[in-house]
Amino acid sequence: MTVEGQLTARNSIDSTATRDSQATQVHEHKVQEKEKENAGVQEGVEQLDDDERVREGRGKGFRFWAVFASLLVATFMAALEQTALSTALPSISASLDATADESWIANAYLLASAAWMPWAGGLAQIFGRRPVLLVGLAFFALGSILCGAAVNMNMMLAGRGVSASCSLPCLLRISPSREMETGIQGAGGGIIFVLVEVVLSDIVPLSERGVYQGCFSCVWTLASATGPIIGGAFASFDWTWLFWINLPLSALVAAVVVAFMRLKAPEGRWMDKLGKMDWCASAFSLRPLWISPNLYYTRRIGNLVFIPSISVLILGLVSGGTSHSWSSAYVLASIICGAAGLVAWFFVEKHYVEHPTVPFAALMNRTSIVGYVTNFLHGVIALSVYYMPAYFQSAKAYSTITSAVDFLPVVCIVSPMALVTGLAVNRTQKYKALNLAGWVFLTIGCGLLSITTASTSRAGWVLLPAVVALGIGINYAAPVFPILAPLPPSLAGQALAFQMLVRTAGNVIGIAIGLTTLTNQLARKLPQAFLDMIPGGASGAYSSIPLIRHLEEPLKTQVRVAFAQSLRTFWIVLIPFGGVGLLIALCMESIPLNDATDENWGVKEKKRDSLDSVEKAEESCAENSQALPPAAAEAVTHAPVI
Repeated sequence: MTVEGQLTARNSIDSTATRDSQATQVHEHKVQEKEKENAGVQEGVEQLDDDERVREGRGKGFRFWAVFASLLVATFMAALEQTALSTALPSISASLDATADESWIANAYLLASAAWMPWAGGLAQIFGRRPVLLVGLAFFALGSILCGAAVNMNMMLAGRGVSASCSLPCLLRISPSREMETGIQGAGGGIIFVLVEVVLSDIVPLSERGVYQGCFSCVWTLASATGPIIGGAFASFDWTWLFWINLPLSALVAAVVVAFMRLKAPEGRWMDKLGKMDWCASAFSLRPLWISPNLYYTRRIGNLVFIPSISVLILGLVSGGTSHSWSSAYVLASIICGAAGLVAWFFVEKHYVEHPTVPFAALMNRTSIVGYVTNFLHGVIALSVYYMPAYFQSAKAYSTITSAVDFLPVVCIVSPMALVTGLAVNRTQKYKALNLAGWVFLTIGCGLLSITTASTSRAGWVLLPAVVALGIGINYAAPVFPILAPLPPSLAGQALAFQMLVRTAGNVIGIAIGLTTLTNQLARKLPQAFLDMIPGGASGAYSSIPLIRHLEEPLKTQVRVAFAQSLRTFWIVLIPFGGVGLLIALCMESIPLNDATDENWGVKEKKRDSLDSVEKAEESCAENSQALPPAAAEAVTHAPVI
């Protein structure tokens, strides 16, 4: 054999040996991966089953239910703060020496919640669900600490939501401007409200969401309805525990979220994500150094317009008829400027903001628009029934505990109806009839409330609120379905954040209507002898309710009648809102509910990723084996497995 032939044969042998070695290595890799798979599958089967069950809808695993339960607790905690002060407010006002400012204890929470809701939805889209929810819980706990430790009205309002400066941008050390002083507890509540709904939409398709949405609505209504009861119970010995109780609950929810919530999050550097959000200048005037000027000025204008506008509008609405007359320049300028600013905000969001917080696709179809409008009107009317504890304490001269107990029949109706509504939608896949039924009950119920007097019997004031309670419970759960039914799953988070903003705006309008009506009516109907006893006159009448039980006759009866007539007028004012809501609800269409979720979000699949890599290795091994000579392939096939 020639030298060249020997070299060729040697190279062939070396090549064959090399391929044999590579095949052996591939096989060893395959064996190792199989061993890892066999060792790890049993360990991670529960987590993998959780992921697959959530995706395929075959059931829910432990992680799902742990997160679901924690979100229910967060919802209860945040919703409780909206109504718990209705019975405790007189005690808080007396303790902090408040007069006209007592309305701001409730309004501050709603104001800050409304201001932060669009932010929460945008932040969740950019940073992911879990970190934003944890920030909301931290804000809520910090605000609760301030409120529980409050020694004056300024400190209370700071914690609730008006004058606090410790907000997320402040933590980033950007110089504050006076465009908006964002509140802590209200900001946390707004973030929690939005993120709970968004996370639910990520892990449960709309067609299956009825029962889960019903659970959240049930908890929301339970917290809202029992708020006056819990507030009255705490107010009877120490109202500060209304806020201290939030600390262990917040810690519990945060621990569960950290341990079990594994949701997909957008990739990228945090600094790049900060540049995508238009919140940098919404409350602060200086541009962060790490964001380029061009990027900054094209994205800064959205919330720069929204937050001052919504704040000024709410200030005007809640000040009218209380601290200022409706015809005053302060109130008129606030309402006009705030409304004009919101119109400008919509225009800016539509044409200039790359990542708008307004779901414009939802505003392009009739059914979603009907859902938003009825959701707003429900927010206005929903607080009507929560004036019943004030009726018990004033018109009936009951104690806070007694009024809370007498409010229990309403609780036993509102919360179950929210759950029943969700179950009905889940079973029938229909939502229009339930929305219409809710508005029929609301309209009739407000009319029935308007016939209550100071002498209404116990059976009367137990049965009369029952009808409006049915409507409130149904419409807590029903409007979300017409809003989301026409939309793709990718828009669910945006649409739900806007829905929470619309509902909160309705709550603010309802509070403004209630305060204005009661203040104006009480100023005319309360006897002068009682007004002389109240600091601030009629504007401080609400905080004087605990005094009614200790008045002498006939002054006591005169005051009771004045409060009953004033509340009756308020309930009459709400009747047209119910009628308009019913007419608008007739315009919605019945659209099939979507059975998919957004693939960009949902459960993070760690175990599945590792198994996919094993499958890819097997495919690669098979391809390499096919490329080997027959002898080498046979050697690999018959290699021993240890």
